[in-house]
Amino acid sequence: MKVKLDENVTYLAVGLLTAAGHDVHTVQMEGLAGHADSDVWNACLAENRLLITFDVGFGDLRVYQPSTHVGIVVLRLSDQQPDATLDVLQRFMAEHPLEDLSGQLVILTETRARLRRE
Repeated sequence: MKVKLDENVTYLAVGLLTAAGHDVHTVQMEGLAGHADSDVWNACLAENRLLITFDVGFGDLRVYQPSTHVGIVVLRLSDQQPDATLDVLQRFMAEHPLEDLSGQLVILTETRARLRRE
C-alpha cells in the first residue's frame, strides 16, 4: 500500500510501515512541510496514497468524501509522543490491513477506530 505521513506524524512510523511492506513517503521528503492541506491532499491523490495525519481537518466528510480517495487515517491521540503513536498504529494495523481502507475515513484513538465509508 502506498502511504503518505503528514508532517506531525513521527518519522519513526516510516520504519514501522516499511517493515509491514508499505511504500511510505512523508510530507517532509516531498518538500511539502508547511504547505497548505490542499497541496498535501493533491499529492496524495496524484500518487494514490493513503494519508496518515494528526490534522483533524482531513476528517471533514464534506471535503474528503469517502470513496473518492485511497483512504485517510486521522490520529486523535491524547499522547502524541512517538512511542505512543507507533503503538496505536501497530495495534490498528494488526486488526485492519491498510489495503482494506481504500475509500475510507478512519478516526483512530488509543482505544477505538471509527471507519466511515460512503
